[in-house]
This record gives sequence, structure tokens and C-alpha cells, in this order.
Amino acid sequence: MSTETTSIVPNTHVTLAEQGSVASATVMEEGIVRDDRGAVHERAVAEIVQMIRAKYEDEGTRNFAIGKRAYEHAQWQRGNFPGYTGSDFDSLMRRIRDDVRLYVPIKADSIRVDDWARCHVLRELVREQIGDSADSLSCFEYDRLQRKALAFDKRNVEGTLVAGWLEMIRGVIADRETGRVTSEDFLSRIDANVKRLAAAEKAADPVQAAAVEAAASITKKADEVRKANKAVTTAVSDALAKGNLSPEGVLGIVEQVAKELKKPMPASFGFDPAGCTVQDCELLASAMFAAGKFAEMKFLVDRLGKMVAAVEKAREKAQSTLPIETAAAKVAREQAKAERKLAKVS
Repeated sequence: MSTETTSIVPNTHVTLAEQGSVASATVMEEGIVRDDRGAVHERAVAEIVQMIRAKYEDEGTRNFAIGKRAYEHAQWQRGNFPGYTGSDFDSLMRRIRDDVRLYVPIKADSIRVDDWARCHVLRELVREQIGDSADSLSCFEYDRLQRKALAFDKRNVEGTLVAGWLEMIRGVIADRETGRVTSEDFLSRIDANVKRLAAAEKAADPVQAAAVEAAASITKKADEVRKANKAVTTAVSDALAKGNLSPEGVLGIVEQVAKELKKPMPASFGFDPAGCTVQDCELLASAMFAAGKFAEMKFLVDRLGKMVAAVEKAREKAQSTLPIETAAAKVAREQAKAERKLAKVS
């Protein structure tokens, strides 16, 4: 970008520095001063880019160093504590994070020791394959890769490269030798590689891939149903408890929504004692409270309390007598068996 500015000044050599700028202007002709402000801006941006690049390179170097030290400490713990498990690795990473915060005023989310350790492991695995070219990727990029390209065994504190990711890394490094690979391009390559590997896996074993996909779909649907039930129950319970809605109002909303979506309403709509769930009971209690049915609520508390106590007492009795009855039955069977043998002998 180049912007020329012309101004009329006295017949003297004038500089922009005298007017508060760091760049000087050139007198093109007597009384006319011109300056290239675009070049001034470009130089400033170039200097700031170098400063920012140095900042992130320094931060990445520190993160790799922290990850390496944490990983070495985990390996030492793995070799010196019998019965070491994967949860011990997680506990160690949390402990390091929390201990650091005793000395450094920093948020816990900013101390990602676990992730940095994985980044270090992944970079060293890549280095074994392609040498020091592994340093061409930043800590930020290894962080985006480590959950996909690294299979990390927390119990044995070691990692392996996931097949199909080294090729992508090689491609990024090769392209950077002749041009740029932006962060957006890098992330898009990760997404493309994920899809490529999924397609290859599906082609290799379509039956297994279909089964995995179906199981994931069922699990996702179940999670969505559970979340929807919880969200609706919580919203209705809060509305009834605070008096913002009445039970009739809730029913009206349900009927209106069902009508708009052309969904049939059930023949009987309300509390079903035979098929109720905990959420249904919670909704009933909120509705009774909102309606001011305190006498009825007290009656239910007393009646249900006696019923629960009776059931618990019966269960305790059954559990205490079951072993004795079983032993007695066994003795009776053995005695009858002996009597039958005696009868045959005689």
C-alpha cells in the first residue's frame, strides 16, 4: 500500500519526524513535501510480526521443555512405584499443575502439563522418522495433532505414532520449504486426514465400520434423549416451583407444541403411578408445591414414609434369614437322602 501526501510548506527541508513521525519525508520540489506512509506502515507491521513470531516461538520452546521435564518425571515415577497405573499419570500431571500454582499466580487451565508432555513425545517420535525436520512444526501444531496422531499409553508412559499421520506431517514440512502453510490450512489438513483415514478404515472392513457407526448413532441418540428429558424436567420444575407456570399452563404448552408439530397426544396425559420415573415424581412434587397442596403433600410424606420403612424392614429380614433357611433346607435334603438309602439297605 502506498499513499502519497502533498502539502504546501515554506521553502525549507521539512521532516515528518519534526511532526511526530518516525519516518522522514523527502522534498520533491520547492515548497512541495511528499511522504510514502504506506511504506512506513509496512515496515512497522514487519517489525511487529517478527516480535510476535519470537514471542510464540519462545512460548513453544518453553512448553516443549516443560512437557519434556514432566514426561521424564512420569517415567521416573513409573519405574519406582510398583503397581503404577494410567490414573497415576493423570494424578501426577494434576499434582504438578496444582503445585506450580502455589508459586505462580496463574489459572489452572493455563498449565497444560499433560498436553505439553504429549506434544514432546509426539515430536520426538516424528524426529525418529524424519530427523530435525520435526522442529518445523510449532508446539501449537503438535498440540492440535497429539490427540489424533499419538497413541499414548499412560500406564507404561510411552507413545506410538498412529498410522497415516506421518504422511500428513511430511506434506506440511515439504510445502513450507517452498511457501507458507497457514494455521487455517494446517487445521483443514487435519480434518481432511481424519476423513481420509475413516474412509480407508470403512473400505477395509465395511461390516465392522457399519457396526461401529450404528453403535455410535444409538449412543448419541440415547444421550440426546437423556439430555432433553433432563432439560425439560428441570425447566418445568423450576417454573412450577417459582409459580411462573401452572400445571394447566404446562399442559397447554405441550398441547400447542404437539399440535404445531402434528404429533398425536397420548390418550391419558398425566401422572402414571405404574410407569412413572424419578423425573415424573419430581415433576409431581413441584406441581403440588406450586398448587399449594401442603396437606396432601404431608399426607404423602407420612404414608410413603411408612411404606418405605416397611419395605426396608422386610428386605433386612429376608437378607438375614435367607442363609439360615438355605442351610436348613440343605440339612433336610441330606437327612431325607440318608433315610432313603437306609430304607433301601433294610
